[in-house]
This record gives sequence, structure tokens and C-alpha cells, in this order.
Amino acid sequence: MSGETDGQLEAASRGAVESSLSRLLGTLGLFSTASPSLTVEEIATRLRVPKSTAYRYIQELSKVGLLVRLDRSITLGPRIIELDRCIRESDPVIRAAAPPMRELAEQTGLDVFLSKLYGHSIITVHTEFNDPLPHLRYGRGRPVPVSRGASAKALVAFLPAARLRRLHQEMAGESADTPPWDAFYEEAQRIRREGYCRTSGELNEGKTGVSAPIFGRGRLVVASVTALGSDARLALFDAEAIAELVKRTAHMISVRLSADGHL
Repeated sequence: MSGETDGQLEAASRGAVESSLSRLLGTLGLFSTASPSLTVEEIATRLRVPKSTAYRYIQELSKVGLLVRLDRSITLGPRIIELDRCIRESDPVIRAAAPPMRELAEQTGLDVFLSKLYGHSIITVHTEFNDPLPHLRYGRGRPVPVSRGASAKALVAFLPAARLRRLHQEMAGESADTPPWDAFYEEAQRIRREGYCRTSGELNEGKTGVSAPIFGRGRLVVASVTALGSDARLALFDAEAIAELVKRTAHMISVRLSADGHL
């Protein structure tokens, strides 16, 4: 009985620590382009914690440079930039993907994106631009809903069935715009059969994207690569030909990634 009690207490203590840590790190997720700075009161309200707890979180994150306090406002700190640079230079997926992506961009004149799954969103982590001033609603670092856009759909479609179902259930609980499961699953199955996804105007008006999945070891999908251009430019390409180019690029990245030994 004593052993069971000790085990229960240990589990409860561990759960409390994990919950506190999640809320601490969750402070960073409150900041966005829409909310670049916040007050202590706003942070406490959004995290649903006392002001004293919010102060403690801010203090701890400021010590390591993740937050900066400016008078009454708190903003993201310079450590974020350092971590971003580290990702750009050392992420094994980016390292494997950059050369084939550059080749695809030069070969087609299209912009090429590398995207990863993050929670219920897809985030572009690397780009190879041909347009020096791309006017995009969704670019590097901006989350994309998993049910919209070629880069998201091409990745999500290749998730294991159980995870795909769980993801849909979580999405449905958060947004009424989530498509019904049958339609969501049917589209995923079609993308799996074809090996790629093509969409037009779902994220950027007047833009068409063609995406294919990237796999790590064990054929686990880890990212997607997308060739994006204006509808008019994509119309100049044979649809099957551009799809094959994107799939070939995704395959090259997958091979390079497996050879890297990190995934």
C-alpha cells in the first residue's frame, strides 16, 4: 500500500512539474505579429495564472534571453534569434533539403518551400525564393492550418492512420471549419495514391502550389516540399511533369536525410 501511495505521489508531483513547465514555456506562444508585446496582466490573464506566477515566468524566461522587459511591456528576447540561426544552420531536414530545393527553384523559376508539422499547424521552415519580394500571406514562420494548402495536405495525408484520426478529432474540437472526417480522410487517401497534392488559391490568392512528402527513416513523414508560383506561371507547365519534378525533389531529400543518420 505504501509503495502504491509513494508511486501515486511521485506521479502527481511529476505531473504538476510538467504542467508548470508547459505553462512556463507556453508564455512564449502568447506572442505573435498581432501581439508583439504584452503586459504582465495580459500574460497572467491569457495563461489563467495569478500575476505573481506570471511575474515568475517572465523572470525565468528573461534570465535566459527568451523574453525582454521594456518598462511595462514584455517582448520576445534576442535568444530567439540565436535559436532561429541554429535551426537554419543545423536542422538535419533543412540541411538535407536546401540543395535539392535550390535546384528545383532554378530549374522551374518557382519559389520552393520546406514545411513541418507543429501541433495543429504546418510551419514553413526554409525557402528558396525566385521572387525577391514574394507577396505571400503565408511564408516562413507563419503557421498554416493543416486542412488548407498543398504543403499541409501533402504532409498530413501520410501520417499514420491513428494519428491522422486523432489530429482530425482535435481540430474538430477547436474549429467549426474543420471538414467532416469522411471528406478529410478521402482527400488524404487520394493524395497518398497520387504521391503529391496540388491546390490553387487556398492560402495565397492567385497562387498554385504543388507539394510532396519527405520521409525519414522507417518511412515516417517528417516534412513536405512545395513548388509555388502564380496560377499563370503554373499553367505553363504540364501538370504531371511539375508533379514529377516535385516528387523527385522530395525523394532526393528523403534519401539525403536517411543518409545523414540523424533521422
